[in-house]
Amino acid sequence: MKYLIFLGILTIGFSISSLPENRTLKPVEISQQLSAEFVNPPSSYRPGAFWCWLNGNMTTTSITRDLEAMKSKGMNRAEIWDVAAIRNPSFIPAGAEFLGDESVRLIKHAISEGKRLKMSIGIVASSGWNAGGSWVTPDWASKNLYCSKVEVSGPQVLTIDLPFPKFPEGCPMKDQHTPVFYKDVSVLAVPYDEKKKINDVAQVKSLTPFFKNGKLEWNVPEGKWTILRFVCSNNGQRLIVPSPNSNGLFIDFFDPNATIRHLQYFMDRLGVTPENSSEAGLGYFEFDSMELAEGTPWTDLFPSIFKERRGYDLERYLPVLAGWDISNCSDRFRYDFKETVSDQLIYSHYQTGTEFLKKYHAELVSESGGPGPPVWETCPVDALKALGTVSVPRGEFWIQHRNMFLIKEVSSAAHIYGKKIVDAESFTTWRRWKDSPFKLKKAVDRAFCEGLNNITFHTFASTNPEDGLPGRTYHAGYDMNPGTTWWSKSKPFMDYLSRCSYLLQQGLFVADACYYYGDQTPNFFPFFHDVPEKPRIKGLGNGYDFDVVNTDVILNRMSVKDGRLVLPDGMSYSILMLPDQVQMTMEVLEKIMNLVKAGATVVGPRPETVPGLKDWEKKNIALNRLSAELWGASDGQKIFEHNYGKGKIIWGIAADQVLSKKSIEPDFSFTGTSPIDYIHRTTEMGEIYFLSNESEKTVNTIGKFRVKGKYPEIWDPSTGAISRVAAYTQAKRATSFEIELPPHGSTFVVFNNTRRSKMAALTDLKKGAKETTISGPWKVSFPPNWGAPPSVVFDQLISWTASENTGIKYFSGTAVYHNSFKLSDGAGKKTIMLNLGDLRDVAEVFVNGKSAGILWKKPYQVDISQLVQPGTNDLQIEIVNLWINRITGDMLLDPKDRFCKTNQSYMTSEIWPGGDEPFRIQTAGLLGPVTLIEK
Repeated sequence: MKYLIFLGILTIGFSISSLPENRTLKPVEISQQLSAEFVNPPSSYRPGAFWCWLNGNMTTTSITRDLEAMKSKGMNRAEIWDVAAIRNPSFIPAGAEFLGDESVRLIKHAISEGKRLKMSIGIVASSGWNAGGSWVTPDWASKNLYCSKVEVSGPQVLTIDLPFPKFPEGCPMKDQHTPVFYKDVSVLAVPYDEKKKINDVAQVKSLTPFFKNGKLEWNVPEGKWTILRFVCSNNGQRLIVPSPNSNGLFIDFFDPNATIRHLQYFMDRLGVTPENSSEAGLGYFEFDSMELAEGTPWTDLFPSIFKERRGYDLERYLPVLAGWDISNCSDRFRYDFKETVSDQLIYSHYQTGTEFLKKYHAELVSESGGPGPPVWETCPVDALKALGTVSVPRGEFWIQHRNMFLIKEVSSAAHIYGKKIVDAESFTTWRRWKDSPFKLKKAVDRAFCEGLNNITFHTFASTNPEDGLPGRTYHAGYDMNPGTTWWSKSKPFMDYLSRCSYLLQQGLFVADACYYYGDQTPNFFPFFHDVPEKPRIKGLGNGYDFDVVNTDVILNRMSVKDGRLVLPDGMSYSILMLPDQVQMTMEVLEKIMNLVKAGATVVGPRPETVPGLKDWEKKNIALNRLSAELWGASDGQKIFEHNYGKGKIIWGIAADQVLSKKSIEPDFSFTGTSPIDYIHRTTEMGEIYFLSNESEKTVNTIGKFRVKGKYPEIWDPSTGAISRVAAYTQAKRATSFEIELPPHGSTFVVFNNTRRSKMAALTDLKKGAKETTISGPWKVSFPPNWGAPPSVVFDQLISWTASENTGIKYFSGTAVYHNSFKLSDGAGKKTIMLNLGDLRDVAEVFVNGKSAGILWKKPYQVDISQLVQPGTNDLQIEIVNLWINRITGDMLLDPKDRFCKTNQSYMTSEIWPGGDEPFRIQTAGLLGPVTLIEK
C-alpha cells in the first residue's frame, strides 16, 4: 500500500480530550497532547517577522493595523526594526529619530498592543544594524589599531614629533590630523628592511618609555631604523541603513561596558527597569550579523586582555599587525591575536549582552555566527561559540542569492550548547514579487532538514492603504505583509510553518557523528560560505546526520557514557570526526585522549603541531609524544585503527564505514535515486522524522527507518491531519513501508510508543477512483482598476500571459473562475476530491458558495465531499498570482498610467548571477486540467 502524503487525503481518527494538570502524563496522554498541539500549535511556535519601520515613519494607527494583520494570519512575533528605505526614499517621508521622544512613544504603543494581542514584541538593537546610535560618543565607539612610520638613521640623538597614522574617513576628528579620541598604544623601532622582514623578535625595540605628548626622544643606535607609532582610535564605522534621522557610530564591540551602556540606553529611554521588566512586554533584543570595519580591531584595554588570555605581552609583536614578518613568530602570533579577538568579542558583546538582558527578563537573539567569507570578510569569531553564547541563535537563508544558506552551523550551535530554538532570518531575497509560497516551501523545507525550527520572516514592511500596492518595501525582503497579493490566503502557509516548527522543537536532534571544525579563528561551517545545497562532511554518507562541534564544547561539555560521546543537555554521538589538518592545541588532544580512554571512537588524522606562540616548541614535543601514544602504529594507509583504553582511534577509513562496522545502519534510507532529505528528533513520545522530496517529480519509494518496536503514523503539516500506517515491515533494527511524496512534498513520520489502533489508517484514494474532467468554457472575472476587463471567457485554460489582452497578460491579483459540474444522486456516499491540476500561484475553492480550502502547494487538491449536492454544483476558484506581472507591464507605461505604487525600483539587470534576474512576466492563472475524483 502506498501512503500518499498530500493535502486532503489524510483524516484524523481520534478525538482530543483535555488533560489533567499537575500529574505525570501517561504515554497515551502524551500522544494526545502532542497531536492536539500539532493541529493547532501554541502561539510561541508561530512565525515572527522583522517588522520594518521604514524611514522611522510610523503612526499608532499603522502599528495597530500591522499587529492585528499579523495575528489574523497566524503570526505571533514582531521585531521592531527602524530602518532606511534605501530604494526611492522620497516615497516614504522621514520619521522621528530612533529612540527620540516620538519614537519612544510609538515603541511603547507597539509593546502595549503586543500585550493586548498576546504577541511577542522584540526590537533590533539599533536603527539599521549593527549596535550603535546617535548616543554613542567616540570614547565608547568602535575602534581599530593604526600605525604610522618614520625612517631614521643612527647614531644620533633624536628628538622628533611622530606623526599620527592616517585615519579612515568618518573617524571623528578635532582637526585635520587629530582624532577626537585616541590612545597611544606603543612606539617601536625595527631595523629597516625594504621587504619588511625582521629576523628575530629581539630586534624589536620598545621606544614607548621615550615617547610623551607626541614627541620621541631617543638615542638612535647605528644603522637605519623604522619607527612605528601604534595608535588606537575610532574607525568611524556607522550604522548600516539607519533611518534618515538616526545615524550614529557603532559601539566598541570589544568593551563589555560599551554593550552594557548601549542596552542600558534602550532600557532608560523605554522606562524599563529590572523591577518592572516582567510586565514591560519587551521580549527580546536582536543583534544582527557582525560586519566590522576593515583593519585591525582594537579596544583600549586590548594589551592587558591579550596578556591575560595568552600569557605574554604582545608589544614586540605589533609590527606583524602592520604587515611586518618576524621569523618563526608571525603565523603563531596571528593565531593568538585572532583567538583573542574572537574570545573578547564573544565575551564583551554576546555574553555580556545576554547576561545584561536576563536582568530585564529579556532574551538576546543574534546572528552572531556569520556568514563568513566571501559574504562577510570581517566577522572575526568562532561562530559556534558566538552562537552558543546568546539566548537564541539565529541564522539566515536567502532565495537564490549568493547561495546564502546559514542554517546547519546555527542548528549545530543550538544542539551542542543546549538551546531549544534554531531561528533564522527567513526568505531574504532581492527577487521582488517573483516567488510563490510553493517556491518558499522548497527553501524552508531544506532549512528544516538542516535543523531550523523557528521562522522569522525577512520582512514584514509596514505599509499604509494610501501608499497603494504593493506599497512600502524593504529593499532585500520577501514582503510578507498585506501588500502581497496572496496575504489574504496566507494562513494555511503560516500553519504549515507553525506545525513544522512545533514538531521540530520537540525532544532532541538525532545525530551519529560530531565533527570538530578545528581551532582556527575566524571559523565557520562551512568556512567558505557558498552552499547551494545542504552542507555535508566528507566520508559521512547520506542517512547519517551530524553536528559540528568546537574546542569549547570538546573541552568543557563533552564526556563519554556507554561508548557514546555525550553532552550535558542530552545530545549524544557515536563518533567524533577530526578535521583534515595537522594542528591541534595540546588541551584538545589531552581531552581527546581522555575521551578515547573512556570509550569514545575518534576518526581522523594524527596532529603534528600546536598553534600559538607561547612555549610552542615544548608543547610540540608533548603533543607528538601524546599523539604517538594515542594513534599508535596507525598511519591512515596500511594500519587504520588503534585501540586505546576502552575506545579507539581510526585513521584512513570513511566515517560511514566506521559506523557500519559498529553495526549502526543509516538512520533513514530509501529505494531509488530521487533526492529525499530528512531530519530526526527523538522524544519521550517516540521518534519524529521530517521527510522532504527535493525533486520536481513525485517520488514513490520504500522508506527504511532505524526504529523498531514502535508504531508509524503520518502527520501532515499542511493540514494537521494524522493517520496511522497500516502496512509496514519491522526487521531487527528497522521499520519500512511504502511512501509517495508529491513534487517538493513533505511530511512527518512519527513512530509512536503507543499503538493507536482506533485511528483511521491512511488510504490511497486514487485506487479504484473515477476521474472526470471539468471542461470549459470558464468565465473569469477580474477586479476593477487593475487593467484587465471585468470578465472574459476561456474556452480552454491558459496562462494569463498567453492572452492577447494586455490587461490580462500583465494582470496581478485575484481573478475568479466560474463553472459548474453535475453529480449523481449517490454522490453523498462517496469521497469526492477536486484536483486543479497546475496553477500559479495560490487558489481558494468555493463549492456552492462555501470555501473548501486554500491550495498553495502541489498537489492542488481538496476534499469537497461535505460541500457537494446531487445534481448541479456551482464552482468558483479564486486564483492569485504575484505582483511581478503587473509591475513588468507598468515598466512599459508612462509613469502616470502605472497601476502599482511602491518605493521599490524596477529591476532591469541581474544583481547577482543565478537568481536575481530582471523583472519579466511569469506564468499565471488556473492551468488545469481540473478533475473530480470520486471513490
